[in-house]
Amino acid sequence: MGIAPMQPIITIENLKKYFQQLLVLDGITTQVMPGEVVVIIGRSGSGKSTLLRCLNMLEEPQSGHVLIDGIELPIGKKRTSEVKKRIIEIRTHMGMVFQEFNLFPHRTIIENVIEGPVVVKKQDRNTAIAKAEELLRWVGMIEKKDAYPDQLSGGQKQRVAIARSLAMEPKIMLFDEPTSALDPELIGEVLSVMKKLAEEGMTMLVVTHEMSFAREVADRIIFLGDGVIIEEGPPEKIMETPAHESTRQFLDHIL
Repeated sequence: MGIAPMQPIITIENLKKYFQQLLVLDGITTQVMPGEVVVIIGRSGSGKSTLLRCLNMLEEPQSGHVLIDGIELPIGKKRTSEVKKRIIEIRTHMGMVFQEFNLFPHRTIIENVIEGPVVVKKQDRNTAIAKAEELLRWVGMIEKKDAYPDQLSGGQKQRVAIARSLAMEPKIMLFDEPTSALDPELIGEVLSVMKKLAEEGMTMLVVTHEMSFAREVADRIIFLGDGVIIEEGPPEKIMETPAHESTRQFLDHIL
């Protein structure tokens, strides 16, 4: 018997999203395989962040089909308790790290990290603390576990935000410009944690302008423009021999 082919962990078919009359995503279709790192690039307003936000239903798409690890997104369905339950289930499969760190300012770092496992997953507090300490050690933040967010630099806050997402044991991580709010000297410490995550086989979708990270870590780059995928392919192909003039112009601008 042959080995069964690997199934995509994310399947997106003809995904459309409007904001009022404005079409922001115009029929996005792509797949992501388990363990794949996909970097999404494009000009401001091209739909990059909206695409990520549609995947975990922070934004409500108008139409299309999306499967996340075998679970269908309830697109166009009324928010019944059953649908809300499914959205929560999807979100527990996917961690998301934003530009802004969204840490609870009145809670210590360790309390921020255990919040999800204890409240959402009903995990035993001591178990959650042990796991949180392991994750904070992994992102290089264990010595700050009793500090508060306002005592940390931006890079430190973002590393805590990554640990907090990982505490939910997601199968997929979404990163929405995770370094764009950081001072240049702090960007490297966040990218190195993301690189480590990729090396450990985490499926990742990353919206970023950090092209050295894309070249080194991505399996595939998707270039979005006006809500459509203009081209996608391996980093060296997209960055060295882009097929489209708009991709070339974009890369000339940011490289």
